Amino acid sequence: MIEATKSICPVCMRVIDAFYMEDDAKVFLEKNCPEHGLFRTLASPSVDQFIKWQNPCLNVPPKKTITNYDKGCPFDCGPCTEHLQTACCVLLEITERCNQKCPYCFASSGYKPAPDVPISEIAKWLDHLRELDKERPFNIQLSGGEPTVRDDLPQIIALVKQKGFEYVQLNTNGRRLAMETGYAKKLADAGLSAVFLQFDGMNDEIYLKLRGEKLLNIKQTAIKNCAFARLPVALVPTVVKGVNLDNIGEMVDYLLDNLHVLKGIHFQPVSFFGRYPEEDINEKRVTMFDIINEINKQTAGKIPADGLHSLTTGHRLCCFSGSFIKEADGTVVALQKLNSQQTDSCCTPPVTTLVARDRNFVKNNWKLAQKSSCCGGEGAGLDEFLNALRAKRFTLTGMQFQDAMNFDLQRVRHCRVHIYSPKNKLVPFCAYNLTDINGNYLHRIKYHSTDC
Repeated sequence: MIEATKSICPVCMRVIDAFYMEDDAKVFLEKNCPEHGLFRTLASPSVDQFIKWQNPCLNVPPKKTITNYDKGCPFDCGPCTEHLQTACCVLLEITERCNQKCPYCFASSGYKPAPDVPISEIAKWLDHLRELDKERPFNIQLSGGEPTVRDDLPQIIALVKQKGFEYVQLNTNGRRLAMETGYAKKLADAGLSAVFLQFDGMNDEIYLKLRGEKLLNIKQTAIKNCAFARLPVALVPTVVKGVNLDNIGEMVDYLLDNLHVLKGIHFQPVSFFGRYPEEDINEKRVTMFDIINEINKQTAGKIPADGLHSLTTGHRLCCFSGSFIKEADGTVVALQKLNSQQTDSCCTPPVTTLVARDRNFVKNNWKLAQKSSCCGGEGAGLDEFLNALRAKRFTLTGMQFQDAMNFDLQRVRHCRVHIYSPKNKLVPFCAYNLTDINGNYLHRIKYHSTDC
């Protein structure tokens, strides 16, 4: 055994003991329900890499909690008094409607959507969030469903900014950005900070398998329109073994060729929410270590594997992050390397600084360089230098979302990405979307059960 934790049974959702176990130089998460038996899923393709991927985690608990610790994790989310990390990003699901029918989706396809949340209710959500954290406010991500199906989206974006939230990001498939002239600029003028664009690869065969239709041209048109509107874009691929895991290198090349608008890729290994596929999940399971290794391999070492590291304020198995500079000759330089983070010393920043730093990471890295207009004067040289740096800087990040098979309660307690629920609670993303093997949700409320 490498490490012990707690998990849940994928059938009955009871909390059970779980263990990270070594087998054939790999690491598996194993758990045994007294009623439903043994469950096992891949956690890392390499024992050595799993053990090396360690960091002492700096806990920054929420200043205000909403629920008490009663039934225990993951049932008391709100956050409860036992939650270890304050949220960095809060998702607001402003619609259940969507203009795509993706086979792979975090939201629950096959249900009739509820009516859109009124903008007056969204205003109350935002007021509540400001009460929960009055200093550097949460980063806000507008999500769904597909947020752009709402015609009042520009007004919602403006409202978020008016309420004092510095960073507002749009989670979108990009269809309306591509098809409606001037729409990207309308969102930018309303105060949108960045676009979090669903982007699964560089050929239409990938989109046919993951989204059910050819979408590459729509994605690239959306990116062009965002560039015209001066809206930075982060590409967000759902990575599935046998579908697009081997396309990572091409996506990175596309990023490097378009740093004027693309500021990063945020990889999301597929998670098995809802009804499970019949085939063995381990045949489709992609770990974040697989993605890290493929980034290095498919770029022929241009992106160094040790340039990707865990976060000091999150659980080490949740995500990876790396900031890089593309030099004039095409080489890539990592700005920080694995195990180089300063986490425990006399220079460790105070908690409030850590929170602001983490919330500012995306804000400052996913920002476009300004058009050069410096004509000299005091400070002009530094401004031009920082602007040039921003023009060639990019990030590669990834988040290993959990399902009932790889669910780790320690990871949930350290979660920093929360969804604002209809019950006015902040629920960790993985707990909110968690289902048993029959598709029954633990937290997410479904209003209808008929196909739409």
